[in-house]
Amino acid sequence: MPPLPDFENPPVLEVVCGVQFPAIAGLQTRHFGQFWDQCKQDFPITHDAPPIPVVVGEGPSVELLNLPPLRRMMMISTDNAFVVQIQEDRFNLNWRKTSADQQYPRFEQVFKRFSEMWVEFGNFVSVSSAVEIKPSRYELTYVNHIDPGETQFATGVEANVLMFNWSILEAKFLPIPRSVSTAWQFVLPANKGHLNANLTHGTRVGRELMVLNMACNGPALPEFSLTEWFDTAHEWIVRGFIDLTTTSAHKRWGRKA
Repeated sequence: MPPLPDFENPPVLEVVCGVQFPAIAGLQTRHFGQFWDQCKQDFPITHDAPPIPVVVGEGPSVELLNLPPLRRMMMISTDNAFVVQIQEDRFNLNWRKTSADQQYPRFEQVFKRFSEMWVEFGNFVSVSSAVEIKPSRYELTYVNHIDPGETQFATGVEANVLMFNWSILEAKFLPIPRSVSTAWQFVLPANKGHLNANLTHGTRVGRELMVLNMACNGPALPEFSLTEWFDTAHEWIVRGFIDLTTTSAHKRWGRKA
């Protein structure tokens, strides 16, 4: 395969690296505070949020609990660009674009920070709870906000950016659609899970756009390491993004390879 494509100005708004694992026995709210105390120099801002549902197979599961689940702790970097999310059965690191002139730092930097924080969290759990975390699932998600530019929204996004063009259907009755929503699922190689691509219509700061979410999810199996899984997921998301978008859009985003 040729080298992975790269863009000077990709439409990436957010990247999420995540690990799901069996709930840590004995984990309490105080442990979250103790872990934050180790990280607060780099992540001084905190918020609480409801926990993300556990995923079993390809969908969330329902579990009966003796106690309510612990909240999800969100630790945010000083520049608001990086967010570490921790709950009793999940660890995520997000990079998010917080201003128009902010540059995407590229996957290698996001994954490096995720890996460092994941190891630090694992070490903390091992010392505080005498438990070794064993991943059960991995997740890599890219959120892309695609602006049609100065062209009419319905035709501009479809014909100029996405591999979807209403005109080729030669509809005799229906007009150009006002918005589009669709989803695709692709099987990753070597039992590594699936790539899900979802396209929806949205708005941001009063401007219409299309939101293209591309997410890989799959089991953590002994046949491959965490790094190997994320390398595969990253490649499939990037090459899949190229397949789902047009050459003219690639030029607009400054494709370099």
